[in-house]
Amino acid sequence: NAWASETNKNRDTTVFKAPLSRVEMAFHVEKYKAYREDQDPKLAGKASWKNRRYALDALGKYLAGTRVAETTHEHLKVMWHTLTYDQQKLRHAEFRRFFNYLMGEGLCPQLEYNPFTTSDDKPRLYVTGQPEKRRLRLDRDSFWAIYDAAGDYPALQIAMGISLLTFMREGDICSLKWSDNIEGELLRRVIGKSLQQRGSASAARLQWDVGNYDYLKKLINRAREIHLQHRRSCPFVIMHKPQQRRTGKTKEHAYQVTPRRLATMFAEAREATGLYEHIDEDRTPPTFHEIRSLAAKLAKDAGYSDRQIQIAMAHENVATTRSYQDEHELPFADAGVALTADVLGREF
Repeated sequence: NAWASETNKNRDTTVFKAPLSRVEMAFHVEKYKAYREDQDPKLAGKASWKNRRYALDALGKYLAGTRVAETTHEHLKVMWHTLTYDQQKLRHAEFRRFFNYLMGEGLCPQLEYNPFTTSDDKPRLYVTGQPEKRRLRLDRDSFWAIYDAAGDYPALQIAMGISLLTFMREGDICSLKWSDNIEGELLRRVIGKSLQQRGSASAARLQWDVGNYDYLKKLINRAREIHLQHRRSCPFVIMHKPQQRRTGKTKEHAYQVTPRRLATMFAEAREATGLYEHIDEDRTPPTFHEIRSLAAKLAKDAGYSDRQIQIAMAHENVATTRSYQDEHELPFADAGVALTADVLGREF
């Protein structure tokens, strides 16, 4: 309380922040971000751009003691090897654009070429090898065990069911709205990741006729009942009344369930099952996202083609779809070729 009182006294006190110097990398990071957003106004609203902005800021802080004109390949190499595979993968393309920008402005005379180039004839900075997948796949029995353990979270049960039946990611499920995505008997959704990657014109647009999907219809009706119980106050299909009603930058309504909150609910239900108490140290338990992988496996077992599953999962290529079935118990096909003695020319 004393700290809060002191802070309130100083809340209107002006704090002087020295402007960034033109010789600092952070100064040009700010200019570059503004340039990118000016060239592509839609960029500011993309979640991936927020992550890349953070990565650029981190680069500026890392090179704070080095003048931008003195930046060398070795400086960047040392920084690059402190990052994990996932961090490198996130940064590589944007860092390449950033250093193209810097070199185009003549700001990095110590660099003979862009260290993040994709050309193999130069000693460039490669993304390190991807580590072996450590997350366990979710099987059907485990799914239902977690579903039953989530009895205190109807929102989680509904979201799990929708994900298994429609292949939708948690972000798409959590953003479903009654006014925007439910039209009569149709559930419609422009897939968020596809929209970011391909743009509005080419994004995957999927719809499900709820009248022809009995289990999906039950889930939607269950969500509608919860919606009515709360006097239709929340516009989202997936809703949960929290103990503390909060809104903010990530929530439009106090009852809205964010992807992060959904992941926390799933983890609580998963731990309550006790299924993953004794897994190997080099493995991690499945997350909500693994429901998509299970859905792909079950669809394959049901006889659907890779192409049909690819469309349902909104993947650009079938190889990505097949990777979701990796580590599941995939069926073996009968080879069906039996060579006789007549064909072989003799017997063994």
